[in-house]
Amino acid sequence: MKLAPTIRSHIEDYIKEKGYKLQQFSNTCGVNVGTLSAIIKGSRPLAMNQLDQITSAMGLEKGHFYEMYSVECFVEAAPHWRRLEPFLYRCAELNKLGCIKKVIISVTDDRSYIEELFEVAEDLYNKGMKQAAFILYECVAECEKYQHSERLALCQYRIFLLSCGSDQKIAMQAATRFELFVDRLEEEYQLDALKDLANLYSALHNFDR
Repeated sequence: MKLAPTIRSHIEDYIKEKGYKLQQFSNTCGVNVGTLSAIIKGSRPLAMNQLDQITSAMGLEKGHFYEMYSVECFVEAAPHWRRLEPFLYRCAELNKLGCIKKVIISVTDDRSYIEELFEVAEDLYNKGMKQAAFILYECVAECEKYQHSERLALCQYRIFLLSCGSDQKIAMQAATRFELFVDRLEEEYQLDALKDLANLYSALHNFDR
């Protein structure tokens, strides 16, 4: 049975096709030749910055191998936060939302990265990468085991805010779900949250609410 191609096999094939010595390609991509050799042999994991350097040296578009990287590093292998965190940021920057979803489903099986994922979501939200943040907030909210936690309440608040730009039905559903969590927010968020709910209901002419 023929093995599925990997990132390493693509790199090796490229070097052979171009007739490069390993040192030549090392000079082109900026990855140490010893490190590059270990990566190709599979004895060393491929870091995000190295993947980006190699991808650029091969003349491919940014993020070309991200789909494969998500499978090789986070689905088929045990995920490591040191590689996962930069991957999430780069996917958010390049709008590779499908890769984020695939990785998140895999890494939250044991719920060990919930706190870190929430912190990344907050950072992405504050940097304006709202779609990527939304995916992380939904994941954290779904996996949060403490239903009265302030973190869950803040996730639901963010999800509500990010849903307000959607169609009215989605916004209304998000508002109805979020109402249950308003009282669980930290005080610094509660007044703004009530105001945001009131503004949405007013815009939808739901004056009873």
